[in-house]
Amino acid sequence: MTAASNQIKSTLWENKQEYPLTTETLKMLLEHRIPLIRLKEFATPEECEMLYAQSQLLNFNAYQDVSPKIEKVGITVFEYNSISKGDYFKEVERATKLRNSITAASFNPLERIMAKFRECGAKVRIASEPSYGSYYAGLIRKIEHGTQIHIDFAPLEQSGWEVCTITAQLSWTLYLKLSPNNHGKTCIYDRLWQPEDEQYKLDSYGYSDRVITDADAIAFQPYIGDVLLFNTTNFHYVEPMHGQRVAFTSMIGLLPNGEIIFWS
Repeated sequence: MTAASNQIKSTLWENKQEYPLTTETLKMLLEHRIPLIRLKEFATPEECEMLYAQSQLLNFNAYQDVSPKIEKVGITVFEYNSISKGDYFKEVERATKLRNSITAASFNPLERIMAKFRECGAKVRIASEPSYGSYYAGLIRKIEHGTQIHIDFAPLEQSGWEVCTITAQLSWTLYLKLSPNNHGKTCIYDRLWQPEDEQYKLDSYGYSDRVITDADAIAFQPYIGDVLLFNTTNFHYVEPMHGQRVAFTSMIGLLPNGEIIFWS
């Protein structure tokens, strides 16, 4: 009996540390065996400053029904799930042109991260929908007031979209602008979402802290120019920043056929 209860409690992570991106660590992250991959100096400070400056020429919009406030440039499946798939894809062309206008004047983090994945032997593409075409990918986002404890998992949230057929989900985030303090960490729990956790859902996305009782955790500090990758089916939250915290980000999913797709 004791052995069985110990097995249930045993952690999924093999250890609590950051790893560089390799073919093996990518596989380990998708399998929940490690908590975090960091690509140090993915972009130069000058590239980050240029992309940040370009983003300031655009209007940031707050997510609807999300508290604390999170602002972003770009569109997300999350927002359109309750509106309609058709409306999301109508917006894709406009949002993509806007994104391309600012990356053309600075640099394109999305192309760069996809190239890094290809170097690891992954087959990658932008997610697409048979009757609609490609998804949008690449948000510039301000998370400065923190977030609730939550997960991001398309099979739970986006039924009827291509992205709901994935078997694992990651996010990648490039930090463009950070106020000079040690706030704004992301905390990830060694606790995967389970269907019974829905009883602890508080609103459109947040969960009660009862879901992470006794769970082990790792917190990581963002740095300008670094990319952080983690498994978004693990419960996680961002602490408040007390200043600026601007990043470029998108979702990543593993399809049953082994392809990796990117979307926002």
